[in-house]
Amino acid sequence: MNHSVSKHTLFTYLAGQANPLERQTMEAWLKNPANTETFHEWLLEWEMRSLQFQPDQEAAFEKIAERLEQTDLHDADEVAMAERKPLFGRWGWRPYLVAATVLVALLIPLRNKILYQTYVTAYEETKTLTLDDGTGVALKSNSSLQVPRFGFYTAVREVLLTGEARFSVTHQPDHQRFVVKTSDQFQIEVLGTEFTVYARKQTTNVALDRGKIRVDYSQGSEKRQLLMKPGDLLTLTRHGNLHLHQLAPVATSATRGKHSLTFKETSVWEVCYLLREKFGLKVEIVDDSLAQRTISGNYSARNAGELLEILTESLDLKTEPTGTGLLLKNN
Repeated sequence: MNHSVSKHTLFTYLAGQANPLERQTMEAWLKNPANTETFHEWLLEWEMRSLQFQPDQEAAFEKIAERLEQTDLHDADEVAMAERKPLFGRWGWRPYLVAATVLVALLIPLRNKILYQTYVTAYEETKTLTLDDGTGVALKSNSSLQVPRFGFYTAVREVLLTGEARFSVTHQPDHQRFVVKTSDQFQIEVLGTEFTVYARKQTTNVALDRGKIRVDYSQGSEKRQLLMKPGDLLTLTRHGNLHLHQLAPVATSATRGKHSLTFKETSVWEVCYLLREKFGLKVEIVDDSLAQRTISGNYSARNAGELLEILTESLDLKTEPTGTGLLLKNN
């Protein structure tokens, strides 16, 4: 049987106001892969019209999956009385429900592709981006950033980062929030600032240069928040341990023309961050295990070259030139 569905019927269904006959018709229509593109177009339009409900695509898909998995015999009886004798018996629906669930699972990646624009950098590649709201992003090598394809139309400007990026966030007149999400357990909310985020498999680092940011994170089942101030470095390990400390001091004193630097279990990523932000030398790391190696001790360095030499000789590392700077590797 060919089921014809109108946009109004879908909107009624998504709002949870459909009658049993409309629900049955919608579920049959959703099973047909030929309707996938139309469904995503109408779903987006429905969410745009319902902004007061704070659009949540994940919740919408979960609701659809739940409805497709449920077999309500009472509703089936009402449909039979309203229309005709049902084509399927009680057990005949199960294969179709399984197929519909699989279809919904397949729709989610397609939905993400439609709703989000993904920027990706290859090994040794960097990109400079300007988002729709004017926010500047320097996307580092071997990283990806997901941005809403149709602009920041909700109360929160949310982007998803895997890898490393530096953000210079533009404040909006209506104080629209800006959130960088690295996982379901960790996100950074911006209060007008410049900062760098490093989110790899083993650890997440957040270094704050200007302004103020709030970090929302999960520790077990508990939700927590932390405010950062300029000069702070926050590290979250893959085991959920959180460490907040000041960035390693640079040129704190001068003796015979040489500047003293003190490192205490300072990560390689942090040293490379200092080389880039304080001395202007771009040094990229794409190996997460290398980025988390540490260096300790008192050193003297007048410039970026001397500091880089200290780092490479102390930890037996090497550098290779790239188009925009240097790539740091194990020797």
